[in-house]
Amino acid sequence: MWKARSNRLELMLAVALGTGILMASWSVVHAQSTMEAILVNIEFEGTKVWLPGPLVVKRGDTVKIKAINNVKSDPSVHGLAIDAYGIQALVNVGKPEIIEFKADKAGIFPIICHLHPPHVGTQLVVLE
Repeated sequence: MWKARSNRLELMLAVALGTGILMASWSVVHAQSTMEAILVNIEFEGTKVWLPGPLVVKRGDTVKIKAINNVKSDPSVHGLAIDAYGIQALVNVGKPEIIEFKADKAGIFPIICHLHPPHVGTQLVVLE
């Protein structure tokens, strides 16, 4: 009788432990699969810049960028492009743009204003 109870208890504990490990690993993987970032275009002493610095993600992540244009001087629209991913967005003052893509290539990729090349961009770093 004790042996049957002991076997059932061991089985229940093994199932509970296995379920807990599975759920914990799913939440870790799930939490790492989407990277959200905000890039803001500003003007500092006459130079337009996308801030903050590099965005770092892992290959396979879904990347969701909210691009905000805070440049008050003309023109009222600026670009945000990541050529390696075929991304070219227009970002108007007062109207944030959401850019979403799968980071399927590892490397360091420039993020630029494709409308005004002299502007200072940033980088997308996709780790292996």
